[in-house]
Amino acid sequence: MNNSRNENCSPKAGSTFFRLLKYRLIFCFKNPIFYISALIFSLFTTLNFFVRQNFFTNGNTNLLLYFSAVPYISIIVLPFLCYKKSFSAYDNFIPVKYITKLSADFLCNFIQFSVMVLLLVPAILLVNLFGSLDYGQIFTSIFCLLCYGAALICVCIFIQELFDSSITAFVISALILALFNSSHLFAVYANLPHFLSDFFKQISFAWHFDAAGKGILDSRDLVFFAVISLFCVFAADFVHSSKKGRAFTKKTLVQILPVLFIAVFSLLNSTRYFFRLDFSQNKVYSISKYSKELLKKVDEPVKITYYRSSSLAKYYPQIRDISDFLNSYAATNKNISFLIKDPDKSEQTSQLLKNYGIASQQLMTAKNNSKEYLTVYSAIVIEYNGNAEIIPFLMSADTLEYDLDGRLKHIVSGINRIVNIFIGNGMSLQNDYSYITPWMNSQGFICNLLADVSELETCNGPLLVIGDSELLLEDAAAIERYVLEEKGGVFFAVSPFSVSLEDWSITRNKNTNIVEILENWGVIFEDKVAADISCSHISMYAEQEDVNPFIQQNPTVEELNYPLWIHLLAQDNVKNGMTLFWPVPLILDANAKAYAVTSPSSWYYEAGRGTDTGIVTNPFILRDNLKENFAAGIEFERGTQIVAARITGALDGLFNAQSCSSSDIIVVSDPLFLNSLMIGYNNSDDYGDYRNFDFLSNVLLRLNGEEELAELQSRIFRDTSLYKISDAEQFAVRKNAVLIILCGVIPLMIFICWIVTFISRRRLYEAE
Repeated sequence: MNNSRNENCSPKAGSTFFRLLKYRLIFCFKNPIFYISALIFSLFTTLNFFVRQNFFTNGNTNLLLYFSAVPYISIIVLPFLCYKKSFSAYDNFIPVKYITKLSADFLCNFIQFSVMVLLLVPAILLVNLFGSLDYGQIFTSIFCLLCYGAALICVCIFIQELFDSSITAFVISALILALFNSSHLFAVYANLPHFLSDFFKQISFAWHFDAAGKGILDSRDLVFFAVISLFCVFAADFVHSSKKGRAFTKKTLVQILPVLFIAVFSLLNSTRYFFRLDFSQNKVYSISKYSKELLKKVDEPVKITYYRSSSLAKYYPQIRDISDFLNSYAATNKNISFLIKDPDKSEQTSQLLKNYGIASQQLMTAKNNSKEYLTVYSAIVIEYNGNAEIIPFLMSADTLEYDLDGRLKHIVSGINRIVNIFIGNGMSLQNDYSYITPWMNSQGFICNLLADVSELETCNGPLLVIGDSELLLEDAAAIERYVLEEKGGVFFAVSPFSVSLEDWSITRNKNTNIVEILENWGVIFEDKVAADISCSHISMYAEQEDVNPFIQQNPTVEELNYPLWIHLLAQDNVKNGMTLFWPVPLILDANAKAYAVTSPSSWYYEAGRGTDTGIVTNPFILRDNLKENFAAGIEFERGTQIVAARITGALDGLFNAQSCSSSDIIVVSDPLFLNSLMIGYNNSDDYGDYRNFDFLSNVLLRLNGEEELAELQSRIFRDTSLYKISDAEQFAVRKNAVLIILCGVIPLMIFICWIVTFISRRRLYEAE
């Protein structure tokens, strides 16, 4: 009777709860299980990100892979934390309600898990030494991990209550956590009915972490974690009461059922009524001010249809971001309607897509221990006044706002975005620069290839000039006249040198008329070729000596850094970085400003005055020369070099007796940076480095007077490179320091903490 009064007296019940929580925390933090779990947690996340993911060789500062390891190590760690402690045997004798004990258990385990999550912070701070971090991503990821931990702790507590054997409960808990973490993969490896694959996708904790890993807090994910937690708490209470022989009365059911109904209703409706808070650095997943202003001008109906294969949405969680963004985009203006259609369910819809010229894409999947190709659609069609604009395929919402705005602006205004292209180095757009046209078409540009410069008389808009080695004086004069008559901005990709794509030899051009025009306008091309330690990593067949002609031998492939193919680091005008091939350093006067530069560790090779420049381009000889110079103590003069420039303002003609008051010209000292063969050479993971084309489309947007749209395109790029350390020796020192701190110092501190608590507990025991 007295116990009942104590339970119903809230002040004393509250003080009892805190005393109970304090006792359990003290016990847990003196228990070696916590320190073993913390040690495993810390080492696993560290080794997975820094060693397994090769952070120091080809990694970046995107911490998604770092945080993604937490759910997998939690499969072991959380059941350890929730393992029945020795004090559990005395719970029946403590005059406190079971829900109070349950709350104390939950909070005790959650605090332990939170301490482990805090162990991620040192690694985050150390990564910041190498490059920039997205603090919005860090916040949402840690917040989601804490919600994830709370839900799984509730699951483990329920399993512990369900089974009397602690070992059995531990094993079952680990298996269920593994199921929750990997259930979204079932549809990949097994042919499941749609409703079943959708169910496994929805219960996957890894699937619900996708948004938070990009810097988004999604209410659907938070509701999911909350409902799982609530269900497991009620289930644990039900199991405990059943074991005690307690019969549930109608009054009890009346109290419980509304709560469960609200939880289930919230879960089912979370997909219909939800919100997303975008904390990402550049607010990539939020509607920008530019888009809102553009959408205000839409005063007639616009229909946006997203043709998405259900099989695609089943495998890739980022597909949800596309439909979510389209919903938000359409909601900005009542004249815009949005609809999702599944081509897999309708032959008529598939035929409609073919009529639009939208082809299906094949994605490789693994099923039944074999590779299969999945035919899918993920296309957007924008319709307005009988006209249509198409986004043929997309797999994420990263560039979606830019793609939508560019096409919507075009379809509403009815003005075509045209880029005039002239190739002046004897190569062809169809063969040597074959990627330009399809890329620019995908960006909403119509490419107008000029066979002769005389066609410029009837042209307007941006002009792209690639190379000038075959341009005669009258051709250069016509291009100069185009600029002076202010018909449009011009993008020049030119150099006073030519490179043979067969043997990579560099020769001086006989015709340099465009170069001379640009030098008259303040961009001087030096007699040098730039090199940089930030460069391409290429595979080459090594030359073999003393080869026996009667024995067939396989050629040796070597991996080399080639400093003449420079990787430009992310910077103001090159947000995603790019690659230049044998670029020439530039000197600028007052009319021009630097547009892109090399790293501070770059150097140059002097070019001779004759046709043969004398610059060694063979990767093996170049490597050996660098080694010899280093051994002899010979150092190059290093520093940042300008490789792209922008000219604005008033200009005077060199070949024309004309002048202009306003100009906009961008110069890149490399006519090969858009060459198809070079893009193919400079590959990473079997894919070309297409960042150069991002740069091209961004420049042409600016030259077309669409600065705001160009800025919108740029905001999707975040510099995740390890740019803060360019010196190789300093990089090696910091690398060793990071591994020592994370794999040595922090585990040692965890061990010391356990030793201190062990000694203090032993002394307390001896004193008693």
